[in-house]
Amino acid sequence: MSTAAIDYRFNREQPGYSGPVMPERRDLHFLPPGDRICDWHKAGPNVTQFMNALSLFFPAGERMFIDAVRSYRDDIPDPDLKKAATAFIGQEAMHSREHSEYNQLLDAAGLPGTELADGVARYTAYIQENSVRVTPLLMTIALEHYTALMGDALLRYPEQIAGSQEDYARMWRWHALEEIEHKAVAWDVYEKCVGRGPKAYAMRSAVMLSTTVTFWPHVILFYRRLAAADPGCRAAGWRGHVKLANFMLGYPGYLRRLLPEYLAYFKYSFHPWQQNNAHLLNELDELVDDAEAAYAAHGARPA
Repeated sequence: MSTAAIDYRFNREQPGYSGPVMPERRDLHFLPPGDRICDWHKAGPNVTQFMNALSLFFPAGERMFIDAVRSYRDDIPDPDLKKAATAFIGQEAMHSREHSEYNQLLDAAGLPGTELADGVARYTAYIQENSVRVTPLLMTIALEHYTALMGDALLRYPEQIAGSQEDYARMWRWHALEEIEHKAVAWDVYEKCVGRGPKAYAMRSAVMLSTTVTFWPHVILFYRRLAAADPGCRAAGWRGHVKLANFMLGYPGYLRRLLPEYLAYFKYSFHPWQQNNAHLLNELDELVDDAEAAYAAHGARPA
């Protein structure tokens, strides 16, 4: 088990800085318009519903991540990492809150948002109640790798979401930025509290594989359920599904582009900050200002 201190200081002006980064809890609200829940993405209703399907996993998933890291917080020997873990918990709580409210817009539009999200909650609760303590943490570092890679793709290729309805786009950019900001926290908790070496490597690799073969089929299932209930997707027919497949896997193929970085997870010496993308966090201050201004312009959220 590693006991060396972790330096979470972050200088955005330092050329080539590659993390780690001290996360910061930001209490932001986004108020995306309910009448755009089925067509907010510039690429059309099918890509919109794919993104909406991803959102359905976040409330329960983020709560599991919080509980997984919190269960080890008292065991963390490094004060910087303990502080980062507390900030990670705060960020994930905000993500869960905002995506819960986002997902309620699906119900209002006649789509099975709550039904599908409740299924995720039952699954995560089962995992937490019927597994050893390390299992949720292993699932957390696996899924945090996915969210960090998807966040990186969204920010590295801004054309992926540019031109979409601004409140939804702003919310997804915020989530992407914070996923990058805290991408190594759960990983470092695992290495500090569980350990490194062949056994730790074997466990994290096995859980990444099992998570991959369960997560993506459910994403596809949730997308199909949402698309079947969405008149815009029904009108697009099979062409809409082909357009989505091309967008994600063909050209530009935003998910396909993640494959090399996904596979890097299986390197014995892997660490999330080997992907040096700290420079993307320079967008955070501007986004926070934009989000606060938009929230003020929309008016306070009803009590």
